[in-house]
Amino acid sequence: MGNQTNSVTEPRRISKTIRYFYGVGDMCFALMTNVGVYYSAFYLTNVAQLGLASIAFLTTMTAMIDAFTAWIYGGVINSVKPMKWGRYRSWLIAVNWLVPVFYFLMYVRIGTTDAVSTAFFFFFMLGGRFLHNWGYTANMSLISVVAKTPDDRIAMASSRATWNNMSKFAWSYLGVPFLAILTGIFTEKYAYAMLSGFMSLLMVAGYFFHFKMTEGYEDTGTEELANQAKAKRARTSVVDLLKALFTNPPLLSLIIADLAKWLFNFMVAGTVVYYFTYIALNKGMQASYMLIIAFLAVIGAYVSRFIGKMLSGRVTVIVCYLIMAAALLAARVFYTSPWVVVFLISVAQLGYGCCYSCSSALYADAAVYSEWKSGKNASGWIMGLQNIPLKAASTVKSAVLAACLAIGGFSAAIAVEDASVEMKEAICLALMVIPAILLIVGAVVLLIGFRLPKSRVEQMEKEIEERKRAEEAAV
Repeated sequence: MGNQTNSVTEPRRISKTIRYFYGVGDMCFALMTNVGVYYSAFYLTNVAQLGLASIAFLTTMTAMIDAFTAWIYGGVINSVKPMKWGRYRSWLIAVNWLVPVFYFLMYVRIGTTDAVSTAFFFFFMLGGRFLHNWGYTANMSLISVVAKTPDDRIAMASSRATWNNMSKFAWSYLGVPFLAILTGIFTEKYAYAMLSGFMSLLMVAGYFFHFKMTEGYEDTGTEELANQAKAKRARTSVVDLLKALFTNPPLLSLIIADLAKWLFNFMVAGTVVYYFTYIALNKGMQASYMLIIAFLAVIGAYVSRFIGKMLSGRVTVIVCYLIMAAALLAARVFYTSPWVVVFLISVAQLGYGCCYSCSSALYADAAVYSEWKSGKNASGWIMGLQNIPLKAASTVKSAVLAACLAIGGFSAAIAVEDASVEMKEAICLALMVIPAILLIVGAVVLLIGFRLPKSRVEQMEKEIEERKRAEEAAV
């Protein structure tokens, strides 16, 4: 009898396929969005030949609307009636099939005037983001749905981060080389559309792979609705969602601390070219740097499953934040030695790989806390809130970088060898000092505000399961 009881109460563990391959869809998603990251501006200026005012409108407005609506997807998924294949899994396939159409057409110019073409591009650029956000949010949410223990959540998050970082290597083969082949076949006018369409088809296939591997880990729509207690827990109102956020101190502190991670990522990515150009005086070093950090980010994401299991996700992120900050501050001290700087920033990027992996698991822990406290499962909403610090950091980075360059008196007219000490120090401020300070603040916020040790999360999960059984027995 004792063995039977244990088999009933023991949480279902994730399969080996999920443990090692959940994240293939994220790699494909990153490849799809890389087309825009690397080629959107060039396409609009050089191929579509839009005016600068139209391009500024397109890039600014689509980014702003995307940032301001980032929070709605998880809330809607949590609040509407579940679809056939489950509340979350269904969204991996529900609208993704439309994405390739939008991603193809956002690189096709229609009309002879800027006004008509801009309206066309705006519709498909914004529509493409709107459509892909549903699958992206559901994909993140499944970590808290499929993984029933903190260790499994760390493993899923680690796998997802590992494959996401693998996209950097995949892009080196599927980016520029593949575009060159497509240009030779379809001409430059249609090559970007073909590349974007192909990458978005890979995303559809990748998320379908996630859909299949997670089969059986979530109730279908029919199963959820048939169980009144489950249906009541799973469906949330606006008030429930707001409570899940504002009465959840660990979640609020995590969102603030997560902003530091993303600002580190965007600030370093956007500033490092200035370092190699004006301080190292060797732009060619950037290629070696990019290869090194891509490799270390993959290593960091993969080993995080072992470190997180040993230390817990919370402790791992705090320690990594402090190591990253120390590496950046040391790089500031040795900023005149380029290879020392490359080494130290690469150490920080290794830590970033760990943090990127563990942060999703921490959001899942915050979702457990929310359900334990309120009795409502707001996993989709809470996991979707990861988009807020990401989008905010992407927007803030540009303003901070511009301010730092202005402080140093930066001018593109200045010859690289004539850059002043003030200008070099301003570059270091943006590349090393500000990200380091933000990481230290983020570590302190997590230390004080995210008080969910692994043992407490496991206890809350047990209490939630006991409550569920009691509620279902009472129906």
